[in-house]
Amino acid sequence: MKKISTAQPVLAMLLGAIILQLIPVSGEWLAWKPNFLLLVMIAWVLYFPDRYGIEFSVVVGISADLLFSSTLGYHVLIFTICGLIVIFFHRVIAYLHMGHRVVLVFLLVIVVELLKAMMNSLGDIPVFLKHIPYLAVISSLFWVPLDKVVNRFYLRHK
Repeated sequence: MKKISTAQPVLAMLLGAIILQLIPVSGEWLAWKPNFLLLVMIAWVLYFPDRYGIEFSVVVGISADLLFSSTLGYHVLIFTICGLIVIFFHRVIAYLHMGHRVVLVFLLVIVVELLKAMMNSLGDIPVFLKHIPYLAVISSLFWVPLDKVVNRFYLRHK
């Protein structure tokens, strides 16, 4: 079976994630908006850790820093830690059932949001934690179609 290139689908998904991230949302719904860049990064690192590893996490983190106008390194650190967790558990995660991967994404989003809260509290920025479970549920719902698409590329690539 011929191996396919994944560069174009990755760039298309990243562009789609950036567009979804830039869609304006009213103030109270902003805290519930999933981090689409994070979800795309998790998907590609999960299925292709040799091709899209820590370097990919750093590049997507830099993109998130520029997109969110945050301090350079804020999202890089968070995305890199998340990427390390996914790579570390890759051998187990890749063979999990879809429901288990959804739970994993739910937990990763909680970890990422707690890391953000910790970094914000170090910078004396107010921290609100009530939205985290809802954000994790919404992110998990967005994960399902994303996982199916990347899984197709993974199965073609094998």
